[in-house]
Amino acid sequence: MNESHQAGLFDVAIVGGGPVGAILAHVLAQEGFSVVVLERETPPAQATVGVSGFDGRAIALAEGGRRLLAGWGLWNQLASQAEPIRTIHVNLRGALGAARFSAREEGVDALGQVLDSARMAPVLLQAARDSGVVWRAPAAYVAHTLDADGVNVRYASDAGEQTLRARVLVAADGAGSAVRAALGAAVQGRDYGQTAILARVEVERAEACTAFERFTEEGPIALLPMGGARYSLVWVTATGDVASRLALSDAEFLAQLGARFGTRLGRFVSVGARHAYELRATTAEQITAPRVVVLGNAAHALHPVAGQGLNLCLRDIRALLGELSQAQQEGRDIGGADVLAAYAASRAPDYAKSYPVMDVLARGFTNAVPVPKLFKGLALVALDALPPLRKRFVRQMMGLNG
Repeated sequence: MNESHQAGLFDVAIVGGGPVGAILAHVLAQEGFSVVVLERETPPAQATVGVSGFDGRAIALAEGGRRLLAGWGLWNQLASQAEPIRTIHVNLRGALGAARFSAREEGVDALGQVLDSARMAPVLLQAARDSGVVWRAPAAYVAHTLDADGVNVRYASDAGEQTLRARVLVAADGAGSAVRAALGAAVQGRDYGQTAILARVEVERAEACTAFERFTEEGPIALLPMGGARYSLVWVTATGDVASRLALSDAEFLAQLGARFGTRLGRFVSVGARHAYELRATTAEQITAPRVVVLGNAAHALHPVAGQGLNLCLRDIRALLGELSQAQQEGRDIGGADVLAAYAASRAPDYAKSYPVMDVLARGFTNAVPVPKLFKGLALVALDALPPLRKRFVRQMMGLNG
C-alpha cells in the first residue's frame, strides 16, 4: 500500500465511478498510485439482460480504444461480451451514394467493438477493486478545499458528510459534472435541438458484424450489431417529436423506423424498452485547476454520431496516466501546476480535431445546414471513391491517427 494512503492522504481521488472513472482508477492503481473513487450510485451487480429489460445503451469502442484497454489488462475480461464491427455502411436518406468502410481494407480484425454497458460495468468495477482501489458508494461529492500539499474533498454518504484528502482530484462525473460546476469553469456548447431514442431492436435479415449510419433530415439513425438479429438503435430525432414517438405502440414505432431506415435489413420485427437522451455537445474552457483535473465527458461531451465519446475519454486517461507517472518517477508533486498544465496542453490538439468533425457530421447532413441533398450525397460518394481520403477518415474514427 502506498505510504501516502497509510497516512490518510490518497494520491488520487476520482469523483464518478462510471466507465471512465473505473478505468482511470484501475490503470492508476496498477501503476502504484493510491486511489479512491466516490460514486453516487450503489455498485452495480452482474446483470443478465434480456430484450424486454434492456435500456438500449451500448458502447461503441474503436480499435484504438480497444488497444488501450488491452494494454491496461482490461480487454481480456471484456472480449467475450463484445460484438466486432468489421464493416460500416453510411448513407443518406433520399439520395444516391454511400460510403463503406471495412476492417480488411484497414488491415485490422475489426474497426471497433460493441459492448453492452450493463454487462461492462461490473467487470470494470471488479478490475478496479482487484487493483486495490478504494470504492466508496453511495458517496456524493459536496465540495473541496485546498491546503499546502493536497485537496480536501467533502462528500455525503449513508454515514453522513465525510472528508478525505488527496494530492489530485479528478472530475469524471459526466457532462453535468458537480466538480466542474464548483470550479466555476465556463462551458461552451451547442444544443442540437435533438434527442436520441435508444432501444434494442431485432431485424428480419441481419448482416453480421456490420454497423449502419443513415443520415436523415432530422438526424442520424445508427444500428450497432449486438449479435444475431439484434442491434442497438440510436435514433436521433427532433426534440419536439420525441414524446409522440415514445408514445407509439411497438408496431407503430417499428413501422416509422422502417420507413426512415429502409429495407436493407428487411423488416424491424421487435423493439425493447425505449429511452430518450437530449443531445448537447459541451466543452469545458478550463480542464485543470489547482490540484484538479476535469476529464472525460465532464471536459468534453460529443454528439453520439460516429460513437467517439468513450474513445476520446480513453485518450484522456492515457495522457493523464503518462503525466502523473512521469512526475512520480521524477519525484515531483503529481498535483503540481506544471504537471497539470502539461496534461492540458497534451489534450488540446485532440479536442481541437474531434469536436469540429463530430459537429460537421451531426449537422452537415440534416436540415440544419441548407445544402442541397445532391451535394450531401456527392460528399459520401467522394469519401467512398477516394481511398486516401477514406483511409484518413476511418483511421481518425478508429483513434489510430497519431
